[in-house]
Amino acid sequence: MGSQTLYDEDILLWSEQQAEAIRQLGRSRRHRPNELDIENVAEEIESVGRSELAAVESYLRLILVHLAKLSVDPGSPAARHWRSEIVAFEADMRARYSPSMRQRIDLDRIWEAVRRQILEGAEQPDDLASLLPQPTPVRPEELLDDPIDITALVARLRTGAALKGD
Repeated sequence: MGSQTLYDEDILLWSEQQAEAIRQLGRSRRHRPNELDIENVAEEIESVGRSELAAVESYLRLILVHLAKLSVDPGSPAARHWRSEIVAFEADMRARYSPSMRQRIDLDRIWEAVRRQILEGAEQPDDLASLLPQPTPVRPEELLDDPIDITALVARLRTGAALKGD
């Protein structure tokens, strides 16, 4: 029971490899049943990996939202709650993260969605915009490598905002 499979280690890569194997089987086998819908079966298997990637990106967005809130309003009564949420989202993200996802995650795209979300909900978005740097000053490894250093990332966001404001 001790050996892990690619399925256990990297669901995204596994799903892509399995889908390709099914497609090859469909191209090479002469006597496959007519009712076997190779292309849609392959698509469904690939969607397993894409779904996990989307979940990881969603957790990263939630983490960045809370980091941004801490960055722009560190004295908020909700600050402890935001930190707690980051820890929970990180745990959920890690449960679904696979190594092959790293190069597919577009952190700047996620950060832009975070900025838009925060600015749309702000009472004075023009004042707040300068506190949320573009592009994100956070590097992917700071979110994907264990563990997330909340204090360092909040400081990075603040420094990035100060540099952009100069």
